[in-house]
Amino acid sequence: MSSILTNKWTKVPVFLLCLGPLGYLLWRGWNGRLTANPIEFITHETGDWILIFLILTLSVTPARKLLGVPALIRFRRMFGLFAFFYACLHFSIFFVFDHFFDVAAMLTDVAERKYITAGFIGFVLLIPLAITSSAGWIRRLGGKRWQNLHRLVYITAAAGVVHFYWLVK
Repeated sequence: MSSILTNKWTKVPVFLLCLGPLGYLLWRGWNGRLTANPIEFITHETGDWILIFLILTLSVTPARKLLGVPALIRFRRMFGLFAFFYACLHFSIFFVFDHFFDVAAMLTDVAERKYITAGFIGFVLLIPLAITSSAGWIRRLGGKRWQNLHRLVYITAAAGVVHFYWLVK
């Protein structure tokens, strides 16, 4: 199993699997199966996938230690960046289709609805994590500062869970 995980080509199928939810949404859209409220459906689907990828990202370290498979670390950055990718889709749908590019209306919504506030905080905290996810940024910031910055992922995940909980409640 270790040789499979360390193979340089293993990331390609994992990357394609991570694009699967987007492909599924596109397929449903192409076939007219996005439910009666397609914007809400796509918004909820992308939101679910943000949480799934955040959980995957946070699960890599304990899984590699518990299973004794250190090569799993190769996929953590990819999972985190896919969480950010789906968060960008989620936010774009909210901004474009719910608010039609009206920044003032969007910010009012963020301020007035606590579940949107929680989600917005999570999204904003993901931005520096995505920007600084490369090896170059680790060198620029130094390992300790980079690690401290990337601990924001815990707050981001908590904000995402709160966003989801308050939305469904």
